Amino acid sequence: MMTDRLASEFIVELMAYSLVNKSTFEIVKMYLKYSYLQREEEKKFVQWLFRNYDKTGRIATFGQLKQHFIKEDKVLEFIADISEVVVDDTPNGHESIVGTFQEYIKQMKFLDANDKIVEAYNRGDKEGAYRLTVNLADEINNFSIADATMETVFGDFEKRQIRRLSEDYNYRRKVPTAIDELDYILGGANGGPETGELYLACGMSGGGKSQYLIHLAIAAARQGERVAFFSLEGTKEQCLNRFDAAWTGTLYQDMKVGNVTAKKMDISRRIIKKLRRSDIYVDACEQWGGMSLVDVRNRCKEIVKKYGSVGTIVVDYLELLEVGDGIKYTPGDERFRREKLIRGLKTMAMEFNAVVHTATQSNDISYEEMNDPEFVITRNNLNEARGVIRPCDGFITFNTTVEESRNQVMRIYVDKAREHGAKQIIRIANNFAYARFYDRKRTAELVDEEEEE
Repeated sequence: MMTDRLASEFIVELMAYSLVNKSTFEIVKMYLKYSYLQREEEKKFVQWLFRNYDKTGRIATFGQLKQHFIKEDKVLEFIADISEVVVDDTPNGHESIVGTFQEYIKQMKFLDANDKIVEAYNRGDKEGAYRLTVNLADEINNFSIADATMETVFGDFEKRQIRRLSEDYNYRRKVPTAIDELDYILGGANGGPETGELYLACGMSGGGKSQYLIHLAIAAARQGERVAFFSLEGTKEQCLNRFDAAWTGTLYQDMKVGNVTAKKMDISRRIIKKLRRSDIYVDACEQWGGMSLVDVRNRCKEIVKKYGSVGTIVVDYLELLEVGDGIKYTPGDERFRREKLIRGLKTMAMEFNAVVHTATQSNDISYEEMNDPEFVITRNNLNEARGVIRPCDGFITFNTTVEESRNQVMRIYVDKAREHGAKQIIRIANNFAYARFYDRKRTAELVDEEEEE
């Protein structure tokens, strides 16, 4: 039976799928008319959702929606219904919901075409009615709403310009690493990685990769970004102990047994008050079978749904992540597996509008090379480097001789920086006893020593 209205239950499902997938959202935005909606709260919700997207270029989160309609009980109930929908966030799930919507649009086109044909026939224009029948039947038969995801360079230019000039337009934003010398290479005084970008770090085993990723997570949280951190090596307790030692400035061994002074606890409580909204959500792989790219994406979506947008996603580290595509990869397929992983992480950076950081281990390096202060790890020291490096916006390596390691000094080599100057080396100081990858004060002293020399 044909109807000119969408069922309220289907509208709820349609909105749920739209809020988690940009392609689905743009299709619905293109073809959903207010006349298809039955209730006033549905119209208010859709009207604001679409206008907000035009202004910001982003799909509003559940938190933003609830805040905007905080005094609208009916709309809040509608939002609650949407949040309870279990979305099948696979291509098949979205194709199914969009397919149902497309069939409804075809019915609306048929009813509209029928009215036009009848009107022409009643005017006595039988030939015109016939031509309309042929043309509109062909149009309805070939109709597809998939092209709503396309945007034209010339036709949509003014729409994009209005969005760029909007006061709250900040779709892409910087999330600095808080390693001053590295951020300067990545854009000068206000430099650093940008949301939508993927950065890969590389070093030898025990070279500080995990400490670097923990540093990045804490730095992002201090800048007001919500962080999703996935530890694929070791327990969640070990990971959280490193985090707590790093952000409180406590010796790692003391933090493991809870040996924190009263003064430091007071300082920590003041810091917590400032950073609770931009927290770091830690998930560790402690079960058989590992964690997959699909798992990471689903967990990020859960955080977004419950708490709001995620600005930084950290995966420690690349080799331990599974693809989650049902394919069993042999050792000989490792190249293809890692290429799929890195492409998936880049897609996640764009999907969540977040900076994604991960790390990988270099291949074997001779003792002579490692202990040469002029030697740096490059993409040539990464197995199957070409395919893994290509999707990354930045690729950096960590380098230390035996003497540098003893003095907790490191050379960071910027091998790739897509929009910035690469092939540069910077020296920094570490403080691993306190679980800190970057010691700003000692690094400044290093710079002063180099300038004196």
